[in-house]
Amino acid sequence: MPIVLLIIPVLSTLAGGLMAIRFRRSLGFLIALGAGLLLGAAFLDLLPEAIDLGAPTGLSSANVLGIALISFLVCLALGNGLDALTTHWENSSFSRRATGRIGGAMLIFHSFRDGMAIGLAYAASHQAGYAVAVGIAAHDLGDGMNTVLLTTGGDAAQPIDYGFLIADALAPLLGGLATVWWTFSQKSSVILLAIAAGFFIQLATSDFLPEARRRQSPRMTMLLAVFLGAAGIYVANFLISYIN
Repeated sequence: MPIVLLIIPVLSTLAGGLMAIRFRRSLGFLIALGAGLLLGAAFLDLLPEAIDLGAPTGLSSANVLGIALISFLVCLALGNGLDALTTHWENSSFSRRATGRIGGAMLIFHSFRDGMAIGLAYAASHQAGYAVAVGIAAHDLGDGMNTVLLTTGGDAAQPIDYGFLIADALAPLLGGLATVWWTFSQKSSVILLAIAAGFFIQLATSDFLPEARRRQSPRMTMLLAVFLGAAGIYVANFLISYIN
């Protein structure tokens, strides 16, 4: 597996986190941009690739979309549960930063699984590996921003916050390398792609867009950012298809 596939999410995560630190006043626009990137990755990369790969394995397009829908609903339920826990912790002895760092640790684990997704998709199909890497790189731009937002609570970054960002950036690399010793069937990769798509859609619609609205971003600016994010994925996907 080309190591560049795992380096891209590392750089994307770092870029997202540094953007959140450097341009805190423009976070509403950046978050809306991340939502567009996530939606574009789900609908233009992951789901089409999963449907194409699923046909030879006996998984119809309805099966793939059904898995993505179940993934979306499960992630939505988990997200609501975590929100409830966060509210409980904020009302107890947990400080705002402590709560945020718990969320940051969850993002690090998620980024590790992102790297595994790249490795597994590449094992099933090289083109799928490239598509998933682009989608996850787009997602990790938001992951980097979210890591900083969670651990800093919107305040100035401290050294430990940079540590969380670095750990989150390296997690996809470690996750991808771990798949060198693991072998999964093409059918398993299709299921993984569909699950990732459902998660991306949930993250964009339940986390990113509501957060952009809470920051009172101008409506047209937010829509433009979402469009630019999705268009960026379309262009990346077109270039990948052209190269291959």
